[in-house]
Amino acid sequence: MFEKLVEHIVTNLVSKPKAVMISSVEGDGKLVIRVRVAAEDVARIIGSEGRVFRAIRSVVSLVGAQQNRDVVLDIAE
Repeated sequence: MFEKLVEHIVTNLVSKPKAVMISSVEGDGKLVIRVRVAAEDVARIIGSEGRVFRAIRSVVSLVGAQQNRDVVLDIAE
């Protein structure tokens, strides 16, 4: 569910949606979701001063909190 949410948000922001790869790893009581996009789309995902990425992270954390889950969002290099 979290992966689909992140994928939906990210694919609508980037110029190459087919290059978006979402992976998740469960560990240490947290769900870590890693986002990988094309090199030219990294700036779009991070946004000015990280505002876009913080907004995506806030949405995912809010949904996680509603389901009593600790969710961490990360951009894979």
